[in-house]
Amino acid sequence: MPMTPTEEIRAIRHELAAQFDNDLDRIVADLQRQQRESGREYITLPKRTPRQRPTTNKRLQPSGGLGRS
Repeated sequence: MPMTPTEEIRAIRHELAAQFDNDLDRIVADLQRQQRESGREYITLPKRTPRQRPTTNKRLQPSGGLGRS
């Protein structure tokens, strides 16, 4: 039976991990090396900041226990 895409991705991930002794720094360094040597142009997009939305939530009870004895 053929592997599902998820199973195939997991198998590749396990092979990479075994190849680099589960060292994430070495895996990332190798992937970055492959990118440099590929000759392709890669772009880095600027960080996106979430937009602030006005809230309609209103406080139901005061917090902090003020006014209690």
